[in-house]
Amino acid sequence: MKTKVSLIWMTRKRESELVYSLTSFIVNADDNSNVEYIIVGDPDDPNTEEALTKITLMAHPYDAELIYLKSDKRYGYAELEQYQNQAGKVFTGDCLMIMNDDVVCMDKGWDTKVRDSIDKKLDRPIWLGLTPMNEYWKGTPNFVGINRKWYETTGRVSGTRATDGYIKLVGNAAGIEMIDPKFNFLHLQRGKANFDYNHDGKTKVAFGLPDDGAGGYPTKNPIPPKYEFHEGLGKDRLEEDVLRLREYNLQ
Repeated sequence: MKTKVSLIWMTRKRESELVYSLTSFIVNADDNSNVEYIIVGDPDDPNTEEALTKITLMAHPYDAELIYLKSDKRYGYAELEQYQNQAGKVFTGDCLMIMNDDVVCMDKGWDTKVRDSIDKKLDRPIWLGLTPMNEYWKGTPNFVGINRKWYETTGRVSGTRATDGYIKLVGNAAGIEMIDPKFNFLHLQRGKANFDYNHDGKTKVAFGLPDDGAGGYPTKNPIPPKYEFHEGLGKDRLEEDVLRLREYNLQ
C-alpha cells in the first residue's frame, strides 16, 4: 500500500494566500490520491470557509482531498498548537507536515520525494525537518512534521505554539532521527498579523523579530521568540513526549 502524506495549513482571513499555497502543492503532486490536505480555520472566518468550498470541487480533477476543520474557538497565536492538535485527531496519513498559508511549492513530484524519504522508516517514530529555499541562511529547519508512530507514541502534534522548536527539541532529546525530504518550496513570509492576537482579540503576542534591512532581508539572524517551554509553560509536555519516545525506543 502506498505511503499517504498529510499536510496541515492553519489560516485566518488570508483566503487568497491559502488558495495559492494549496494550489502549488496540488498541481505539483505526482499522486494526490495519496495526499491529504487539511485546513484548520477559526469559527469567525467565513471567507476562508467559502473559498475552500469553492475550490474543493475545482480540486477534484486533480484527485485532491481537501478537509476543512472549523476550530471549536479562536485560539490565536498564543495557542497555535491547538489547531495542530485538532488536525492530529483526524489525519489519516503516514506522516503529517505543518505548512503555512504563505508557502509555495516549487517542485514537481514533491510528494514522491516525501514518500521515498520515509517509506522504510514508518515502523518507528521519526520527525521531518524542512527548510524553504529562501531560508537556508538560517542554518536550521524551520518547518517540521512527524510520522504516525510519533503521534501514536506522544498523543499530540505539539505541546507549544512554537512547533518547529518543540519538535526539534523533543526529537533531539529523545534521539529520534530527523528526515529531510529535500523538496523545494518558498516561504514568502507574509507575517502573522492575522494570528498575532490571543483568543480575546485584544492582547497582542510579541515575536521578537529584528527590523528588516534593505530589500526586506534581515540585517542579522532573527532573535527567536520566547518558546513557552523556555518559560516553564510547556516544559512538562516536552518532558512527557521525550520520555514516551525514549520508552518506545527501548521496546
